[in-house]
Formats: sequence, C-alpha cells, structure tokens
Amino acid sequence: MSGMRTRLLTLLLVAVTAGPVAAQPWVIVEGATIVDPTAEPPTMVGSILVGAGRIEAVGVRVERPPFARVVDGRGKFVVPGLWDMHAHLAALAPVGRAPEHYVSHGVLYARDMGGFLDQLLPLRDDIRQGRRVGPELVIAGPTLNSEQPADFHRKVTTAAEARAAVRELKAAGVDFIKLHRATNRDVFQAVADETRRVGLTFSGHVPLALSWVEASEAGMRTIEHIQTIFENLQPDLRLTPALFASHAAALEGATGDRIFATLKARGTWFDPTLIGYEATIETAAPAVAAARREAYAVMKTIAARAARAGVPIVTGTDVLERHGEMLLRELDLLAGIGMTPRQVLAAATATSAAAAGRPEAGRLTAGAPASFLVVDANPLEDIGALRRLSAVVLRGRLLTLDELKALRE
Repeated sequence: MSGMRTRLLTLLLVAVTAGPVAAQPWVIVEGATIVDPTAEPPTMVGSILVGAGRIEAVGVRVERPPFARVVDGRGKFVVPGLWDMHAHLAALAPVGRAPEHYVSHGVLYARDMGGFLDQLLPLRDDIRQGRRVGPELVIAGPTLNSEQPADFHRKVTTAAEARAAVRELKAAGVDFIKLHRATNRDVFQAVADETRRVGLTFSGHVPLALSWVEASEAGMRTIEHIQTIFENLQPDLRLTPALFASHAAALEGATGDRIFATLKARGTWFDPTLIGYEATIETAAPAVAAARREAYAVMKTIAARAARAGVPIVTGTDVLERHGEMLLRELDLLAGIGMTPRQVLAAATATSAAAAGRPEAGRLTAGAPASFLVVDANPLEDIGALRRLSAVVLRGRLLTLDELKALRE
C-alpha cells in the first residue's frame, strides 16, 4: 500500500472514531487554479485534498479517495483564507454574529487587538472545537495602557506592573500583547523585555512617548493605523491638526525615508487600517468630515509611500460592524494606493499570517490548515474577485455558497 493510501486510511479511521466534530467528510477540489501570491509562478492548475482539518496534498495530479466529497474547480480559483489583523470581537460591542459574518466573506483568520478575555477565550475554544462557525482567533486580551480610556484596557503605570501583566496574560493563554498610545516609556521598555523573556510578541499603537523608529528598533512586531504616524511626530494631540501639513511634508521627505527604511530593515509589519479611518468620516459632522477627508487623502499617499519603500503591509480593519465585508473594502483601498492585486492578496494571506506568528496559515501547502476560499474569478487580476465566493473550506469543513449566505443573516 502506498504511503498516501496508508495515510488516507489512517485518517479515515481517526475521523470515524473521534466523534462528530472530527468526522467531517474529506474534500477534494479538482481542476482549479491554485493561487499562491508568494510563489513563482503564483498559479498552478491542479487539485487540493483536505482531511482531518489539514491540507493533505496539492498538485497537478492528486489521488482522489473513494470517500471524498468532490468539488469541481474547473474555471475557479483557490486562495488561502483571508486575515483581519485588527479585529475587536469582544471590546466595545458584544460578539453577536461577528464570527459567522467573517467566515461568510472569506475571512478565516482574525487577530483580536483588544477585548475581554472572559468572552474571547471561550469563543476561541468554541470555534476550535467546532461548536461555532468562526475564524481562527489570535488574541491579545486586555490592551495595556498607562491610562484607561476603555473598560477593556488594563492600566499599567510602572515597569513592575507591566511585567506582572505580561506574565499573567501569558498564563491566561493570550497569543501576544497589545499596547496603546498612552503607554509610558518605562512600561513600554518593560513589556518589550518581558515579552521576549516569556516568548510573546507585542504590537499596537506606538506610544506617544516614543517614535516609530524607536518602537521598531525595540522589537514592536506590528504598528497599527496610518493616522498614528502623524500623532507620534507631535505627542500633544491637540496640536496635530495645526501641524498636519508640516508633518505630511516631513513624511514625504527625509523623516519618512528614515521611518520606512527602519521598518523594512527591522522586519516591522505595518497595518494601515485605512477603512478604520475612512469609517470615521462617514459618521462625522459635515465640517469635521470635510477636514478628515482632506487628511485621509494625505494618509493614503503616505501609506502608498510605505508600501513602495518595501515595508511589509498587513490587512486590518479596526471596525465594529460589517465584519468581513469591511476587510474586503480594506483590500480595495490598498489596491487604490497602488499595490498590485498580487501584493494585496499576499498582504491579506501570507504576510498577515507571518506577522501573526502563524506562517503555515497563509499558504496552500501539504500540512497547512485546510482553510481556503474557492472563488469564481482571478484575484490576481482584480482583488474584487474575492467577493465572488463559490465555497469556503474552513478547517476541513466545506461550506457551500448557500451556507455562506445563511451565515450572513
């Protein structure tokens, strides 16, 4: 018996005996264009076989198990599951149907950037155990800050408090630490050191007490929000509007060169969350909206400059509604600032997965999680093709178009 057949038989027996969660039918998508935006070439016509929640084989010729559910992939495109790298599922609004809505739009991974652990930990477990449909979650728990502007923030004002918070959150089961803008320098340095010691990373807002260059050099894994690059040039936020034009000019010159060169050299990922700022324009009073619209045009120019400079871009939203749908809008916006569809798709899959510490979750290779999309058009030609979902495979479970539509209700 061949090695593949032995593996198939073993996994079939596991699925039959492991109970209802594991007993998902095997799935094979045949004859599709398999898209890996980080590979050369980025496409291959072939098949992808999944079982027991993992990709078993990808190739031009893949043996079809007699018990597999077959998906005709001819004329369709298979792409890795999308990432929302700045989600808030249990912070200022209840969880609600956010997990289901994410999946219904092809967002199969979400990095939660701050919320209540008593809601996030059970939710992550329910999703992993198959009791609820939702994206795989990477969670921070409470946001650490030297002030407490929201209930899900944890106030830490000294290095000792910061180290204790990191250790407690590590023990609780978080995946990384999130910092916010009011974090003082002592707390920042303690978090940077303690996370290295316990095997975590830290991300978030660059504290106003530091520069982006300092944060990157200290090992901050991802920096969030395009608007914060202006805030960190002048810690007094009351002065930001008056200084916005001069800050923009600096970012277009040597100041921007130094920041983006540092991020690229240090491997610091940047999460622009353009849609997060765009959403604030829609809800503002007319005069405020007009000012924000002008500022937003400049922010997109600076984000484009970062991308051209080779800063690794990830895809996040920072929105509390229209989950999944808004991530697709973020991808449109990244294409709008000059990133190619291939670059945007890589940002939403392999690059985000690497930044989240889950590189295997951004590729379509044997052994990777069996979470991917089947779409009706080529996203390497138009990133909007990701809206044309035909099916989703979520941790080995096939969700048809009708099932995806039902998840949006």
